[in-house]
Amino acid sequence: MARKRRSVRKMQLRRRRSESFPQPMSEQQIKYERHEQGYSVGYAEGLRAGQEQYGVPFEGTSIVIPTFNKAELLEQCIASIQKHTKVPYEIIVVDNASTDSTPQYLYRHISQLRFHIHEINRGFSGAINTGLMMAKGRTICLLNNDILVTPNWLSNLLNCLDSDASIGMVGPVTNYISGDQQIPVSYEKIEDMYAFAAKHNVPNAGKWQRIDRLVGFCLLFRRELFEATGYFDEGFEIGNFEDEDYIIRVRLNRRKLMIARDTFIHHFGSASMKALGDKFQEVNNRNAAFFSKKWGNPYDWIHRVRERNNGAPAERNHAYYPTHVAVTGLTETLYWIEHGTKYPIQGKLNIPVVKVSQLDLRGWATGPVVNAATAIHKWNERSAADGTIPDGGVFTTETGRWYQRQGDSYRELMSEHAVARWQLNGKMTVRTEKERQSLQEGLPIMAAPVIQAYHL
Repeated sequence: MARKRRSVRKMQLRRRRSESFPQPMSEQQIKYERHEQGYSVGYAEGLRAGQEQYGVPFEGTSIVIPTFNKAELLEQCIASIQKHTKVPYEIIVVDNASTDSTPQYLYRHISQLRFHIHEINRGFSGAINTGLMMAKGRTICLLNNDILVTPNWLSNLLNCLDSDASIGMVGPVTNYISGDQQIPVSYEKIEDMYAFAAKHNVPNAGKWQRIDRLVGFCLLFRRELFEATGYFDEGFEIGNFEDEDYIIRVRLNRRKLMIARDTFIHHFGSASMKALGDKFQEVNNRNAAFFSKKWGNPYDWIHRVRERNNGAPAERNHAYYPTHVAVTGLTETLYWIEHGTKYPIQGKLNIPVVKVSQLDLRGWATGPVVNAATAIHKWNERSAADGTIPDGGVFTTETGRWYQRQGDSYRELMSEHAVARWQLNGKMTVRTEKERQSLQEGLPIMAAPVIQAYHL
């Protein structure tokens, strides 16, 4: 027993000595330690640099490609971009939960592009919005996944965009699309397409054409236009009409639309929508109905804004948003919107609150904190002390149209959808046309885009 205790003491003594005088590391251990130290330093430096650069645009174009299945088309599209784009760019792919080999393709090419994979199919608008959030370029190009770009395509589009600060969006011509952007082509096989495009894509400003409509298969615009116009409306499901909706908003902000007819790209043609099969018409009809509910006749609104407001429509969508409403974004902070300024609300609020995007929130200037009781009082005010329509009051007249008073002006709500989107139904009062006509006409009120995604 004593012998065993002496043996234990010797082992403890040897352990203490080895701890006091550590044994030299092997060459393999030294390499491992150096690797770990280098990795930690590199990671920390990369994290610091990434945080410093977050949100800082780069002098190039962010090419945003929404995709759903059809991995072979995406692969061809990206290969054509890499081969035929000579100006600075980044590729951002947003995948709508593809069930084919698309995710595997994206992970294999992680060093050549940036991407995000949605957990469900969020539709064209949802994918575009995620891509817009990720984009870092001074210019942004929205590009369908069933496109083959061609020599000079992006530089020609940029030439047109940069020629006039009032140009909002530029699109190319193609072989397959609705409207004025389709042109006749002489090729029948893809092998012959590039020869056709090379002859066509000779820079020529004389071929640029101002237009009232562009189709969303390829749209180029500045970051400033995105910040002024906001995100795509996710009320449009799967696809169709969301680009038409965005174009209306761009035109309301007095931006020109241009076709760069010196730029041709090949379009295979709505591959994702065709894949819907029998459901295509159902989706199309539903989105058409939503578009009509939102705008009524949007071209009439564009004309009225230009004709009735001294020819000076707004330059930001926020000018078409109402006053005297409560909103919130990604955080729990609530804001009271009044005359183009957002005021953080302190206290418990029991009036409707509208969810908007972070981009919309940033568009309003920030004022001092207001008490919830003040916001509640203003929301519930139905009549001023002298019996007139109060500032921020929402009313209808014998015409059946909807209006809001803002200062000395009345502003017409564009549709019942706009009334519902801003949750103004509950504060509507009945007034007379005579009362409305005693006020000046201001800009109409549009519905804010519906945002389904949690991260916008």
